[in-house]
Amino acid sequence: MTTFCSSKISLFLSLILASACTGSEKSTDTSLVQDLAATSDMLADSGETSEETAVENDVDTSTAETIPQEYCANNDSALAYCDPDVNYDPWIAGTGEVHYWIRDKKTLVFPFTTDDAPEVWYGYLQLTSPEVARDTGEDIFHGWFSETPNGPALEGEGCEWYTTSAEGYIYWTFKEGDELVDVCHLGDYLRTMYVNFETRCYPDLYDGLCDDENKNKSDRVYQFDVSRRIKIYPE
Repeated sequence: MTTFCSSKISLFLSLILASACTGSEKSTDTSLVQDLAATSDMLADSGETSEETAVENDVDTSTAETIPQEYCANNDSALAYCDPDVNYDPWIAGTGEVHYWIRDKKTLVFPFTTDDAPEVWYGYLQLTSPEVARDTGEDIFHGWFSETPNGPALEGEGCEWYTTSAEGYIYWTFKEGDELVDVCHLGDYLRTMYVNFETRCYPDLYDGLCDDENKNKSDRVYQFDVSRRIKIYPE
């Protein structure tokens, strides 16, 4: 689980939360909620350009025929929703905005198969939400990449995020480079992976017990929207 005890805070998700790193005591300083709408120069352009791919429709591009048999294997249905037919394949694709709802205190899980493309520099999930931003001491939005449904966060920079509202950009790449140092690297080989979304307490700012076994999720329904985008190498 990300502790955010590094002095280098990720620049790639709006309103991401940073820990005060004060030992075992939790910080209640709400100034730690960072407005990071201004991203790095390399990733700042979130508008539509000739180098970006976006298909404006709400239809998932996945097909049942291409779904690996292992999708959602060993998913605990009491804790997470994971449907092999509702996946992010092909992973490298541009899509329109799709609406989702987190319900019943469960994690919403989307499987996909990684597959690099030489012309793609990086990709990202563009998140929006009609929900009012949550207080840092409440259950807030949490997302992460993993190798199993609702499993541990993938190791590496930028692979896990906490935010008071599902607004901003989640970046990923298969490439290497100094400008991609804080972007989640999805590996160098074809494999099944998962994107997970939930609402839960944030350990460093929650007043009470808060860890992976005690997430203090509420019964409320949380709506958010996701569009998938890719960025082609500049000429």
